[in-house]
Amino acid sequence: MTTQTVYRFRCDGPHCTTTALADDLKDTPDGWRIIKSTDHIPVPPPNTPRPRGRRDTGPSYTVQCRGAFTLHLCPEHQTVFDNHLPRTDGIAVRAGRDGQAYVSCSCGMKYSLSGTGWRIAAADMSGPNAYTENVWWRHLPAELQWYAQRDQHPA
Repeated sequence: MTTQTVYRFRCDGPHCTTTALADDLKDTPDGWRIIKSTDHIPVPPPNTPRPRGRRDTGPSYTVQCRGAFTLHLCPEHQTVFDNHLPRTDGIAVRAGRDGQAYVSCSCGMKYSLSGTGWRIAAADMSGPNAYTENVWWRHLPAELQWYAQRDQHPA
């Protein structure tokens, strides 16, 4: 018996029901755009050794990417979030503490401090379950918020 995993991508554009399939989660479907909340953070070159005797003064790339989330946009909706590109910046926390990140938007939304976990239950369960994405999502115009409510209110 052979098994194969197939990933289904759903467009996060307003009222869009377009989907695409891929064999690998890292593959982008043809013509689709992926928006990551960490696109503004420069990716360091792989396996770069630190100079001996020097300490890193900034947080590692992994720490900076805490709380990251991704949006998938089909060819018809590639520019729909251009005025509201999400930004997350993870921060280093003491051992034993929950991860935290700053959340902002390209539209000028002020930085907000957020946890980096997932909501399990809350009085208001509207929006995405990831804390960082929910902070960003709540400032969006109603038209752009649709993607997180599509299962509650089908098109």
